[in-house]
Amino acid sequence: MSALYRQVCDQILDQISSGQRKVGDRLPPEAQFASELGVSRSTLRLAFTELESSGVLRRRKRAGTEIIAAKLQPKFNMSTSSINELLSIGHDTVFHLDSVSTVHVDEVDMLQEHYSETDHWLQVSGSRTINNETTPFGTNQVYVPARFAGIEPILATTEFSVFQAIEQAFDVSVSRVTQVTSIVECPERDASKMGIAVGTAVFQIDAALYVEDNILMEVSSARFDPSRFRLNSDVVID
Repeated sequence: MSALYRQVCDQILDQISSGQRKVGDRLPPEAQFASELGVSRSTLRLAFTELESSGVLRRRKRAGTEIIAAKLQPKFNMSTSSINELLSIGHDTVFHLDSVSTVHVDEVDMLQEHYSETDHWLQVSGSRTINNETTPFGTNQVYVPARFAGIEPILATTEFSVFQAIEQAFDVSVSRVTQVTSIVECPERDASKMGIAVGTAVFQIDAALYVEDNILMEVSSARFDPSRFRLNSDVVID
């Protein structure tokens, strides 16, 4: 764990494992506990959210935050099987292009595990709005491997999502999507775009899109304002 709120998670877990705090105890009020740990209340809330989702804490209005387990509980990871649903955000919202540039693979951590024909990737930065809203509810950083980098002229003249521009320019279609969703503290640049406070807990979705033959189309990292974005799952067991 490296992010500050993750360090706070470790501190709380250490207090439990050392016996300083026990299962059944209630943690101090947010303001007091944040002061004791030397962090902001927003950072503490991120830690509480992480530990609650991991089965260590339970938060209830007017009842405070209670320790319900001494260690992290196993998580069940569920993925959506429909590609159309995974790509709906690209079809049903408006993408606003901010900038297009070229980056070296060594400049971006998330590119280290992916292959491109050269050491350089096309970086596309932008944001997303819903309907006629002017304030974005999400931001995007998309990285395109060399074989599809020719989409730059299309991006400059349309409101296509990056994958849509690639599909049109190269006559291909998305056949596979992988993604990981997490909660992170919103950095200043993205917070300013979405009109929220720096450090607000936001959804981050890191994804990779592939075309036929498992050829990489794009790698992306998107952040979303949780007050205007909801991730749904609907699973039917036959």
